[in-house]
Amino acid sequence: MPKKIVISGYYGFKNFGDELILSILIRYLKTSEADVTVFSVDTEYTKSYGVNSVQTFNFLRVIQTLIKADVLISGGGSLFQDVTSLKSVIYYAFVLGLAQLFGKKTIIFAQGVGPLNNSISRFLVKNLFRKCDYISVRDENSQKILAGWGINSVLVRDPAFSLESVGRDKENILGVQLRTFAGMGDDFLKDLAESINQSNFVKIKLFSLQKSQDLALLKKFENLLINKKIEIVEENIVEEISTVDTLIAMRFHALVVALKANVKCCAVNYDPKVQTLAQKYAFPLIEFTDEKSEIDNKINNALKVQVVEEDFPWDDLLKFVR
Repeated sequence: MPKKIVISGYYGFKNFGDELILSILIRYLKTSEADVTVFSVDTEYTKSYGVNSVQTFNFLRVIQTLIKADVLISGGGSLFQDVTSLKSVIYYAFVLGLAQLFGKKTIIFAQGVGPLNNSISRFLVKNLFRKCDYISVRDENSQKILAGWGINSVLVRDPAFSLESVGRDKENILGVQLRTFAGMGDDFLKDLAESINQSNFVKIKLFSLQKSQDLALLKKFENLLINKKIEIVEENIVEEISTVDTLIAMRFHALVVALKANVKCCAVNYDPKVQTLAQKYAFPLIEFTDEKSEIDNKINNALKVQVVEEDFPWDDLLKFVR
């Protein structure tokens, strides 16, 4: 009989990175013919992956689902951090703690842990993670936090690197992916737009990976572009990114998709994980403080990188669901 697997994470919000990780995780779980249920804020959207779905905050259904489950997978993403909200830590800890109370196997999947500034957060994470059957983390800092508590974890690459390579013919198109960020001023946007206006690209695809954070900014940016054929892309992101010649992007997972699709990359530095990715693969990193001439140079030197299939310890995870 197939094992009943429940996945808890930031799902149904239609954030591209989280949904990409979920789709890859489901693909691997289905190789073991698992019966998968995902807690999601948009159950109909999540059911499109071919799984069952329970509303994230329908606590009665959440409890009933966990009682019937064999395994809870918590992640991926940065679920256990209290910078965004203490409430989110408490929710994900509630789900994890219930699964452990009911005697289920619990797995932490490719998570970033911390910052945990609140003593309640630290208490919950420390005590719940100690009872988990398997923990994988996506960065060294998370591993150090857990090691400081005497908790063993496996350091893994982001699951998005297990995306099947998308081979598509490239067109003379520039892709741009921007998101709202407090450190990004109007002067930077104007300089970036001017660099693009002076480029040889005639067609520009503007990628919105999460409508609430990206779309309004992209429409504002669109108004700064002159004599270009512009398309705002909100769907089929993987396929659409794979057709462009060059991608300028802020979001980590947009860059991973571009790398996997053999697209030239140029990142905009807003987060340490983006900076680390750019340094690892040696493609240009635009800073918000760059002069226009520096932006020009970095766009012109966008780099195509050969990325082989990254190893991810899927067998270590799947042994719990077989």
